[in-house]
Amino acid sequence: MTDTDEVLSAFLDDEPFDAQALARPLSDSSGRAMLIDMIALRHIVQATDTVPVARTRSSSWSFIQVAAAAAAVLLALMGGYVVGERRATASLVEPPAATRVVQSSTNWQEIGGGVR
Repeated sequence: MTDTDEVLSAFLDDEPFDAQALARPLSDSSGRAMLIDMIALRHIVQATDTVPVARTRSSSWSFIQVAAAAAAVLLALMGGYVVGERRATASLVEPPAATRVVQSSTNWQEIGGGVR
């Protein structure tokens, strides 16, 4: 490789280079043509399509997460059922305490099996 190739390559690669050494090939038409050729070659060689990296998950980890979520839902449903059942049976056994007694002045009479 010549000094011209190295300077132009360092310029294109963003590596440190001597500005005086770069000015010499750029002042000559063949040096400018070489720079254009190097840019075109790097553009052709450079990969344009990036391949996405697929993230793979372990299927057993997904199964564990689904099973844990299903267990949590089942536990919540069963707990709600048990608590509701206890409250329902407790309310059937004991009537609620009276908070106020209303006295009526109406005289109810039973006529023909009904109240009038």
